[in-house]
Amino acid sequence: MSLILNTIKSNRQILKNMTWLGVLQFANYLIPLLIIPYIVRVLGADVFGKVTYAQNIISYCTLIVNFGFDYSATREIAVNKENKVHITQIFWTVIKQKTVLLLLSFVGLVILYFTFYKVSSDFTLYLFVFLMNVGIVLFPTWFFQGMEEMGKMAIFNILIKGIGLILTVIFVKSITDYLIYPLLMSLTYIVFGIGALVYVIKHFEILYIKTEKSIRKNILKKSFPIFLNSLFVSLYTTANITVLGLYHSNYDIGIYGGAQKIIMAILMLTSMPINIAIFPRISREFEYSKISGLKLLKKAIIVVALVSVILCLLIYFLSSTFVNVLLGTEFRESINLLKLFSVLPFFVIIASLLTVQGLYGMGLQRYAPFVGLFIGIFSVVLNIIYIPTYGTVAAALNWIVAQMVEVIIVGTIIILYSKKQLHEN
Repeated sequence: MSLILNTIKSNRQILKNMTWLGVLQFANYLIPLLIIPYIVRVLGADVFGKVTYAQNIISYCTLIVNFGFDYSATREIAVNKENKVHITQIFWTVIKQKTVLLLLSFVGLVILYFTFYKVSSDFTLYLFVFLMNVGIVLFPTWFFQGMEEMGKMAIFNILIKGIGLILTVIFVKSITDYLIYPLLMSLTYIVFGIGALVYVIKHFEILYIKTEKSIRKNILKKSFPIFLNSLFVSLYTTANITVLGLYHSNYDIGIYGGAQKIIMAILMLTSMPINIAIFPRISREFEYSKISGLKLLKKAIIVVALVSVILCLLIYFLSSTFVNVLLGTEFRESINLLKLFSVLPFFVIIASLLTVQGLYGMGLQRYAPFVGLFIGIFSVVLNIIYIPTYGTVAAALNWIVAQMVEVIIVGTIIILYSKKQLHEN
């Protein structure tokens, strides 16, 4: 008991952050899922598909605005958290760079207005969804994480998602209110983004100072590889809806989007906690010995694979229940898609273990962007070939195949490297 208490005491901050991280996961993925049963019944599959497609297109703008800062800037803040001048320079550098990227992404949206009929035919919808990015610029997630203020970040996120949910139920009453839905979400994010920004500036006394050119270049340099990796991942997690919308109706997008939102919530609530829980232990083992790290990774994969298979079976057999409860009878066609998606937890969790724990643990992260690029291009090609004919089923299968290919490629790299390690030892 004494050992347990001492362990808890010595790791109090880590345990506190993990607890708040769980709360944050609830805010980010469960609260938005709670609004789905209401919003799909009010809007219907067709209009829900229209909104989903707008969110899909604007997600590329969000990718540009974030530009990997959530990782690179977080690390810079964490490493220099005792250096007031340095974190102040990092803070204002990231805010300014995000603002520039916001303007550039808006220019991209205007170009789409003149070149893409879906955007030009309902530009107000796309503009209201885009406004979310203003809140993303203002809300300093990366600063909270770097300063280990996970509790404050979680509270702000709960307020954003919770109040957004309440306002949606109050003001979105019929299909004609479909523009109000994204507008409320965006305005809520902007208001609390301003609140979070003011809190950070006052609480941490982040007074504006002129930033050094070397710091600006360093942040962009470290963020760029992360941005590229996120872009490659989006090619097989986001591009399928983009291509689907080019050839099929809003109704088809709605049916696909409904099933995708359910499986994404499940993936985020399972894959991320597993990786967060395992990552420190495996990292330490790899630091101690590559052979020891590989052995622990193998054991982790076996255990996680068994757990994820059970999860996949549960999703498959409960697909009808999930769809009927969360989406309603109009989304009956989503049941078969969710059954297809039921295998994703297995491949996504294993792929994440192999990539994050394996490649990074063995110091082979240099291969990750190339793997992501290959899988992204491979997935886009499959989407372009098969989605025009087979629609939502092709979009779902292409995502599954992309994850399978990632497991095969990364697994092969790790196996070849481990054989080399064993031979050298």
